Amino acid sequence: MSDNLETVENKLQEHLQQLYRQVIDADQYLDDLRQQGKAKFQGIFAEQTVFESTGNRFQPYLNEIAANFEKWQHDKEDEQQLQLLVQQLQLMTETLARLKVIRQAG
Repeated sequence: MSDNLETVENKLQEHLQQLYRQVIDADQYLDDLRQQGKAKFQGIFAEQTVFESTGNRFQPYLNEIAANFEKWQHDKEDEQQLQLLVQQLQLMTETLARLKVIRQAG
């Protein structure tokens, strides 16, 4: 494996680990809101996004990202898979960051 691909793989792995912790926290926050009668939405992301998953929690989307990461690890020459993975990571990261701002303002 080239050094560049190894660096990319390591960065993606680190990013996934960071997201995992954030997703647990965000899902707990959403569960708390639901118990208060809030957060009545059906999906985290609109249907026309880079995700095939649906759900009103972040975990299904993170599971899809992790599966796509594993798929890319088996074929690192698949640039489309890598592009999809990066888009999913970006959307998830931006959404979690917006949720954090809302929580802090809250």
